Amino acid sequence: MQTRVVQGEAGVKEAAEWIRAGWPVAFPTETVYGLGADAFSAEAASRIFLAKGRPADNPLIVHVLDVDAVLAVAEPPLPPLAKPLADRFWPGPLTLVLPARDAVPAVVRAGLATVAVRCPSHPVARALIAAAGPLAAPSANRAGRPSPTRAEDVLEDLGGRIPLILDGGPTWNGVESTVIDISQDPPLLLRPGALPRAAIEAVTGPLGEPDAGSLRRSPGTRHRHYAPVAPVTWLEEDDPEKVWAWWREHAAADWALLAPAPVVARVGVPWAASLGEGPVEAAQRLFAGLRDLDRFHPARIVVAWRSQEGVGEAVRNRLAKAATPESPEATEAPFLLFVCTGNTCRSPLAAALWNRLNTGIPAESAGVGAVLGAPAAPEAVAAAKRHGAELETHRSRPLQAVVGTPLWVVVMTRDQARAVVRQRPEWAGRIRLLRELAGEEGEVEDPLGRGQAAYDILASQLERWLVAIRHAVAPEDA
Repeated sequence: MQTRVVQGEAGVKEAAEWIRAGWPVAFPTETVYGLGADAFSAEAASRIFLAKGRPADNPLIVHVLDVDAVLAVAEPPLPPLAKPLADRFWPGPLTLVLPARDAVPAVVRAGLATVAVRCPSHPVARALIAAAGPLAAPSANRAGRPSPTRAEDVLEDLGGRIPLILDGGPTWNGVESTVIDISQDPPLLLRPGALPRAAIEAVTGPLGEPDAGSLRRSPGTRHRHYAPVAPVTWLEEDDPEKVWAWWREHAAADWALLAPAPVVARVGVPWAASLGEGPVEAAQRLFAGLRDLDRFHPARIVVAWRSQEGVGEAVRNRLAKAATPESPEATEAPFLLFVCTGNTCRSPLAAALWNRLNTGIPAESAGVGAVLGAPAAPEAVAAAKRHGAELETHRSRPLQAVVGTPLWVVVMTRDQARAVVRQRPEWAGRIRLLRELAGEEGEVEDPLGRGQAAYDILASQLERWLVAIRHAVAPEDA
């Protein structure tokens, strides 16, 4: 697919035509560039996930034109705080988590009962929503990469994956919207963002802190995000002399520095980018700085930042997610990938049962023939529940949507192994047949159409096989 970059009224008109045809397009908001598609089309939303390689359990934000449009996606009556917050901060960089209408596809909500909604203020975004209707849109980057604040950033990540980029120039805020869950009492701050906490609390009172379950209702909270290719070290310091002393002791010649202007001036290294003066400028420059420094192919990027004043809290949040372990030799956390065909019974059931073993190595699942966003088979949900696992919120995904490199790709059949080689050839050396890995011969049969008893038997078999392979995968916990 060829990706075109367009501008102006003609660009908005063409972008709206693509959206009505079921395709996602990139567009600017006041925060970062978004990748938007028809909020009421499961097929169109699925194309967002495929273009980004986004995990299916990461919900999208629905962008609307005004408060009245919220009722098309959120179940009335709206929580009492909805109107005062919208009156004060919309249009603007505030996302509200609300009870969802059934009209919002499950793939947009990541299977949850809530939907995240915001009303952007950027004139290009508003023109596009006026022309095409509400848009489901995450940031317009490959999953895990720094969010894009310029059209060229989108093209770098998604060129050839989407039809159109609507160029509206650099974004204003530089970090994503603030997400609060007002379906709870007290409301919860799920993601710090461009709107500072203090401004929101002036309306709501003190915001609560989320637990792991609450975080699932917001994008950008659980998966690794915002990372360039080079590993990132976050140095929680902004005193120029202290950063200079640290740099002399620790840094190598091929490292790069992203820091406030006084720090950059004091350290004086060839590969450096400035975060400017203060939290507002730092937020505006953070993602662009990471991307620009990454183009030098440094061995490591060091980001010096300390303040959590105002939007500085959002800067710290993004750095915590972008940063890699301090050891330059460290790699991403290992995980197992269980694979079947449709990703609605065998592989999600295996992953759920594996995660109950608490080995320290998490499991995910996918399917060689899966569509994006289908729920687990009801029989698999029931079988999982009988074994203390949970599949109610599972949504299927194809191999192309998996981010990262699995430790092993554990398949159920030899046909699936061959399909993995065709679809993800880079994983060819990591493929293992589940039963062979457990020391047995044979394949794992599909229980589809054979009744609840077949799923219950499968769950018991999987539990036995997973215990058998546990020592090989995580011997320290065996």
